[in-house]
Amino acid sequence: MTIAEPKVVKSHTALFLTVSVLFGGNYMWAHFALQSFSALEVAWGRTVLAAATLAVVVLVTRDHYPRGKEIWIKLNVAALLFNTVSFVGMATAVSRITTVQVSIWNALVPLVTLGFVLVFIPEENPTWRRITGLSMGFLGALFIAHPWSGLGDFDAFGTGAIMVGTTSYAAGLVYARRNFANVSDTPTSIAAGQMLCAAIHFTLILPWFVTITSDASTISIFSMLILGIVGTGITYIMIQTLIKQSGAGVASDTTYVILFIAIALGIVVLGEELNIWQVIGSGLILIGLVIINRKEKTSVITP
Repeated sequence: MTIAEPKVVKSHTALFLTVSVLFGGNYMWAHFALQSFSALEVAWGRTVLAAATLAVVVLVTRDHYPRGKEIWIKLNVAALLFNTVSFVGMATAVSRITTVQVSIWNALVPLVTLGFVLVFIPEENPTWRRITGLSMGFLGALFIAHPWSGLGDFDAFGTGAIMVGTTSYAAGLVYARRNFANVSDTPTSIAAGQMLCAAIHFTLILPWFVTITSDASTISIFSMLILGIVGTGITYIMIQTLIKQSGAGVASDTTYVILFIAIALGIVVLGEELNIWQVIGSGLILIGLVIINRKEKTSVITP
């Protein structure tokens, strides 16, 4: 969710690094979960576990779920974009292409979000800094795809899945900014309600498309639990804490570290490779983010 930057209180290095490592590890945990579960099952399991985790947080902190028909309609729309479609897109992509590729494509989320902001939020102006940053991101995506080298082992479906997920996630961020920025409910309350809606979406559609796996491996079950409870539920609370304590500017900088953590885990743990085009492309995307964030700081939570 995009949040206006408050005054930065102080640096919280430990929390910053913890959030970055946990989010960066989500691609690896999804990879292991997919060894036994389908992409839809991983997306569903992640969402249900996160919803349960946030429900416990709401109970322990004596918070409450949002109240009113209108807010729940908006929460359902946000959940569809922000969670349901984006989580399926990410899981589908990880099942077909490397986590290194998925994490690089996912780094486009802040840039795609800015594109939606410029189109759908009239008060936001297309400054030269924003246009330059978006152009660098587009150029980076072009290098990652490197169509001039031929299709080779390019997986159009897997790449398309992560692009759909990334676009949906970015649209969800903008929708949330427009509809939840001035509500009286706490961020935890909104997150819990939104995740509950997504869990209901998956529970309603899952039986029509898959047969629930009954013989999953221990590593897949463990990875699913980590992905849902820690990587999605607990980490969301941590990012909100980081925003509150250190400001949205500091929180937004996790985008850069998350990419490097995800790539490192993909190479070291999963034995994946990083080619020269991906290095150049991810570098251009990061440069685009730096150009935009030099004066404009927004926090973006990646899938």
